[in-house]
Amino acid sequence: MPLIAFNLTLTLTFDDEKNVKRSDDKSKRTVTTSPKICIVGAGLSGLFSALLLKEAGIKDVTILESSDRVGGRVYTKYFTADANDDKRLYAELGSNRFPIVEGHPELSQHQLVYDTIAHLNDYNKVNNPDSVMTLTPFSTFDKNALYYFNGKKDANGSIITKGIAFGGAKPTALGFPDSVPDNFLDMWDDALAPFFDLLDKNFTNGIETLKLYDQFSAYDYLKDIYFPRKLPQSMAPYEEVMKAIEMNVLGTGIFSSYGFVDLALNEYAFGSPNLNISWKVIVTAPLGNVYHWEIPQAFTYYKKRAIRELTCMNAARVFLQFKSRFWEESPLVTGAPNTSTNLGITGGASSTDLPIRFVVYPSQYKGLPTNSSAILLASYVWDSSATKFSPYTDDEYFEAVLKNLVTLHGDIAKTEWVSGSENNIAFNWAQYKHSIGGAFALFSAGQIDDLLGAIMRPEISVHFAGEHTDIQTGWMVGALNSGVRVVKEILLANGMDSQWATLKNSTLLKYWNGQLDFKGYF
Repeated sequence: MPLIAFNLTLTLTFDDEKNVKRSDDKSKRTVTTSPKICIVGAGLSGLFSALLLKEAGIKDVTILESSDRVGGRVYTKYFTADANDDKRLYAELGSNRFPIVEGHPELSQHQLVYDTIAHLNDYNKVNNPDSVMTLTPFSTFDKNALYYFNGKKDANGSIITKGIAFGGAKPTALGFPDSVPDNFLDMWDDALAPFFDLLDKNFTNGIETLKLYDQFSAYDYLKDIYFPRKLPQSMAPYEEVMKAIEMNVLGTGIFSSYGFVDLALNEYAFGSPNLNISWKVIVTAPLGNVYHWEIPQAFTYYKKRAIRELTCMNAARVFLQFKSRFWEESPLVTGAPNTSTNLGITGGASSTDLPIRFVVYPSQYKGLPTNSSAILLASYVWDSSATKFSPYTDDEYFEAVLKNLVTLHGDIAKTEWVSGSENNIAFNWAQYKHSIGGAFALFSAGQIDDLLGAIMRPEISVHFAGEHTDIQTGWMVGALNSGVRVVKEILLANGMDSQWATLKNSTLLKYWNGQLDFKGYF
């Protein structure tokens, strides 16, 4: 399957008028058991679609990619050149973690990711042993990570740690006004818990219940549905509570900008050649890129609306290289500001209202001496917080992030930093031309019910894949799910029902959730 570079714009042309028809028009459908497939985009969904088509016996597959690499938003930056060095320093600029329910693959929403890795490893063990993938445990919480908001420290002048903050500390002790209730850090989880229970019991039924609230932003759901049930009327209109929760969950403005359903599901899941439309085309490019293409007039109104209107969440990450993992040592040893516990941090993340917002500590260096070089995700920000860094040059970005890091970890952060653009990287997805609009799709209120089915729906001979075409947006499993869906569409449309049945019953797709029903999709 050849990889072909193409420019930013894409033109789709038709052989003749008879080819301008809806892909579900069975009376006019041209059926072939050896269709020619063109996949636009060599990201995860495009590559996985190609893999599934190969498994189904379809050999004539061409992948088009506009950048100089494959992987899309799975993007690893290496800081050393030796590919055989399993200790070399790297940074994950895009997807970097996928949750799992240990021992219960039938309950794990990301099981398809793990099954894909196992499938590829089985192949590589025989054909390419150097490419066998190993997984590194990812630590999401360390009680000694820092919690620093509103410049507030504890009574001893020490930076508060997360174990203290999430262990029952009063809001006023954390720098929030006394109008914020004591349990505010638990309220977002509490608001989502009933839906999570439904999703755990039956994912499809849980989705149907969530869709009843698709017209609500997260802000509206909390203000109109959740808070009146949980808080006294005297606290209305609940603005201080809302802002305190929002700042701790994601960041300022996100609750009002994005839909409750999509945020809930994200929490739950913790161009220019002329293409002949007689081919089957799978478009996996982000809709922000597709928006700039010449769209066929035969596309439906709702498809065009989806291309225009789907919202994306921007994200930016800054990785800094240090001579040692000083954060794993006690502040009493490093001279860093005292913390509530004065213990080192291994994994997890510190939270703050400083511009860097989240500091994510690496898990992959376990067992290595703390005085060896390491890469730290020194700032991970979303949406408007990411936009506020956009005008900076890389060097300005590094310095701004380092300044905040010194506030949390002391001058040792400055003395241990390895300067230079070759040793550090700042990456803002909104400035990456191969992913116009941001890092991942995030539906605003009403868009799941209104647009998701239209995004998924094939138009003429064009099929659409990518995380933005799946209910699990923003995750690798969403991209893989969409790859399965478009391959199913193509196989069934070409009378290859037996090939689809074989593929569906394979080990690779054993735990695939299947196709959910959304308005506008067939």
